[in-house]
Order: sequence, then structure tokens, then C-alpha cells
Amino acid sequence: MKAIIIHGWDQKPVDEWLPWLADQLKSKDWEVELPTTPNAAMPKLSEWMDKLLSLDPNEETVLAGHSLSNSLILKYLERVDAKLKSTYLVAAWDYLVPALEQEHITFFENGFDYDAIRDKVPITILQSTNDPYLDFDKGEELAKKINATFLPFENAGHFQTKSGYEEFPKLLELILEESNK
Repeated sequence: MKAIIIHGWDQKPVDEWLPWLADQLKSKDWEVELPTTPNAAMPKLSEWMDKLLSLDPNEETVLAGHSLSNSLILKYLERVDAKLKSTYLVAAWDYLVPALEQEHITFFENGFDYDAIRDKVPITILQSTNDPYLDFDKGEELAKKINATFLPFENAGHFQTKSGYEEFPKLLELILEESNK
């Protein structure tokens, strides 16, 4: 199996729970990609998409994203040629946050084709009840739009180290369970 784990806006692959998850999967003989996205502070969807495509996701790939990279994953799933085993969206949203319009506009300016995304692959959204940046209810609405499994987490913040997420055992468990199907 292969996993691609993608960091969020203005982050690096060494941040939060991402390197822990990569190490755990590698210890189980997974091929793991933990890419650095281009221009993480002022990202452009086209550049992030090029990076994702260069990693050659396929039917045996699990894609896990954090924060803004979930919008990249949703855009990838709109593609006719998108192929994955499953995907996990940690702290996902599908709307432009006004305070971050300049930084995030290219990810949200054309909206999302929910019909193209829906039922393409198993999708799980993991959302915190007290995310300081995201509206919990809108995360649940997104899950309904794309027929994703929605998993609420009590008081997980934005799933960052400062919220206690240097490790993420539940995400590892979910990935391993789905990969055995």
C-alpha cells in the first residue's frame, strides 16, 4: 500500500501528526510520501496539484490531508482520472474563509463539483468540535454533500501539536482498517 500525507497552509511535512503517521505506516511496510508543497505560505492550487500528480496516486493509494490540503484533495477527486483506495480529510472545509482570501483564493474560487466527488472513493472527514478556524456544522454539511463518513472529535482544536495532536492513533487505525478491505 501507498500513503500520501499532505500538510496544510503555511506548514511543513514535519509539522503536527504527519511525520508520526508516516513513521507508523512505514513500520508496517507502506510506501509513504510526505511531500513539501510549493509556496506553502501563499499557495496556488495549480502548483499543489502538480505536486500531488507527480506522486502518481493510484488505486492502492491512501491520501490523507490536513487543513487546506483537503481542498486540494477534493479538487483532485473532481478529476475523471482520479484514482485512490481511500482518503481522510482532517479539518476539512469547502468555503473561502474571508480572513484568508488572499492566501486561499485559488483553492475555492471555482467551488467544488460535489457530484464528481461523491462516491468515487471512501472519504472520511475528521472534524473537531472546537476548531478555532472552522465551522463544525459546515464540516458535517460537507460530509453530506460528498457522502463521506463524518467523525467528530471533542475538543481537538485544529488537530495540531498545540491541541495534543503530535500523534494521531485513531487516524492510523482508520487507515489500516480501510486498507484491509
